[in-house]
Amino acid sequence: MRPLAILLFGMLFTSGVHAQSIYDRDWACWYQGAGKLNCLLLKASTSPQDPTLDPATRGRPLPGDVHLILAGSEALQSSLVEIPLMNDPEDMLLVEQLARVSVCGDTSDCRMTFVSTEQELALLQESITSQP
Repeated sequence: MRPLAILLFGMLFTSGVHAQSIYDRDWACWYQGAGKLNCLLLKASTSPQDPTLDPATRGRPLPGDVHLILAGSEALQSSLVEIPLMNDPEDMLLVEQLARVSVCGDTSDCRMTFVSTEQELALLQESITSQP
């Protein structure tokens, strides 16, 4: 039993350290109600890249706001991004997926956490800002 506990502790410890080091930008998103999805940039990118250079865009022009959002630019630090929905959603997993794609695109160095309460948002903000 003891080796299993040590193994689990080691996995938890290493995954936490790894998670802190791989994300260049952090977003928190939530469903506001009334057909509004809100996202807040908690940690801006330390090395913003131009999303038009991303092969996923295939050279298509993107609006300026999309450049700011996908790059995680410091210009959006602590700013609220509102994503309008056409109606009230029934499947919150799809809303969460939409939020992630909207703020991170398909990059792996971006983290979006979907929160459902103000307390979750406050705890997430505190944990992100307390990271070195």
